[in-house]
Amino acid sequence: MKWEIERLKSALNAAQLGFWDWDLNQQTLSWSPQTERILGYEPETVEHTYESWAKQLHPEDRPRVEAAIQAAVESHQDLRVEYRTILPSGDCRWIEAQGRMIPSDDQQSAHMVGLVRDITARKQSREALQSSESRFRAVFEQAAVGMARLAPDGRWIQVNQVLCNFFGYTADELCQLNFRDVTDPEDINTDEQIYRQLISGEIDSCRFEKRYLHKSGHSVWALVTVSTETDSDGNISCFIAVIENIQEQKRIEQELQERAAELISVNTVLAQTTALLEKRNSELSQFAYVASHDLKAPLRAIANLSEWIEEDLSGQLPADNERQLQLLRSRVHRMEGLIDGLLAYSRVGRRDRPVEQVDLRLLLMEVIDSIAPPASFRIILPSTLPVFATQPTAIRQVFANLLSNAVKHHDREDGCVTVTATELETAYEFTVKDDGPGIDPRYHDKVFAIFQTLKARDEVENTGIGLAIVKKIVETEGGTIQLESSVGKGCTFRFTWPK
Repeated sequence: MKWEIERLKSALNAAQLGFWDWDLNQQTLSWSPQTERILGYEPETVEHTYESWAKQLHPEDRPRVEAAIQAAVESHQDLRVEYRTILPSGDCRWIEAQGRMIPSDDQQSAHMVGLVRDITARKQSREALQSSESRFRAVFEQAAVGMARLAPDGRWIQVNQVLCNFFGYTADELCQLNFRDVTDPEDINTDEQIYRQLISGEIDSCRFEKRYLHKSGHSVWALVTVSTETDSDGNISCFIAVIENIQEQKRIEQELQERAAELISVNTVLAQTTALLEKRNSELSQFAYVASHDLKAPLRAIANLSEWIEEDLSGQLPADNERQLQLLRSRVHRMEGLIDGLLAYSRVGRRDRPVEQVDLRLLLMEVIDSIAPPASFRIILPSTLPVFATQPTAIRQVFANLLSNAVKHHDREDGCVTVTATELETAYEFTVKDDGPGIDPRYHDKVFAIFQTLKARDEVENTGIGLAIVKKIVETEGGTIQLESSVGKGCTFRFTWPK
């Protein structure tokens, strides 16, 4: 018998179970050493009484535990209760206690015997699991995307409200279906292939786009992320799916594809149009060159004939006839100027001009030298002028026209023209300001029109093309030009030139 008791004690110790025996009449307890250790004592260092045990009960658990004990004693039923006990060290542990009433022959003595086990680790694990499940449930239900758990055979077993709204089903309706039941037929083969890879363990997660069937029958696009959840044996217990509504994204992609196709079509038309324009421009340039050459030839002949007539009849012609011959030659020269101006105007923006680094001070000095103003006339340049990359021919032509006009149309030979330059964020702003007679604001728009002059051509030889060419060049380069003037206040031409 003693041997069997020792074997029982060894088994209980191995199972980390403590034994106890409670004499209800004497209110004494007998604890095994393992029970003492579970309650936080070294063996044989504490008195075994109901009161010493009860004092360790957690205050929140004591009423419940004592009620369970009283019920077991009165009904002679087995006791099974979990409670917290406060150890002498102050630590709190969870205890599982089981007890059974032992009947006696004399009906006088009453005993309850049982086992205790420290279940703190199990409780903590369970609480951690419950907390984790609670957090998962909160994330699952409150996520801004559809979330679902599916059984290994593809049945929906848990879905959130976002997914229900996306598919148009209630949670109960979806959980009666398989993922295949709500998949667009055009995507079912791809889905089956992915499903087989997941089931076979070839992959444990994936991300793909697919179309689901809404309850109303139309397709809805979704971005699906699937991962597997396995049990302790490594077998798939369920699939976790995150399903994002990308219907709007797909609509935008479709629109972009349509716009891209339209752009390709437009670009094709533009390329054809550009090629045709280049051909027409080439033909126009050739025509302008030939026309100017053919028109100038008879004009030069008329000028030569008038000179020959004047030489042959020298001293014989009346003064009026000589003046008429001179007027004839001036008209011929004006016509040649008009032809040259028209040719220059037609070529603006149609010829590729090389971009070079231009020192504007040197360029303006060359322009002033070519104009050759009277010695008493002053052209003032700023102390600092930019050096930048541009088309030198174009900007030279603009300044040459503006400066020569300022000199030609000035009412004094001691006039003054001032050039300024201001650097802006994306361009330079230049001004050419003179102190001449000025222009009435009523005629400001007229000066930039082709063939328009403010004075009679017999008074001042002028083709009326120069400022039109200037405006066309500036605007072709991406700039703007304007005139600021009034009668007697001089003129200021202000224009911008891109950097």
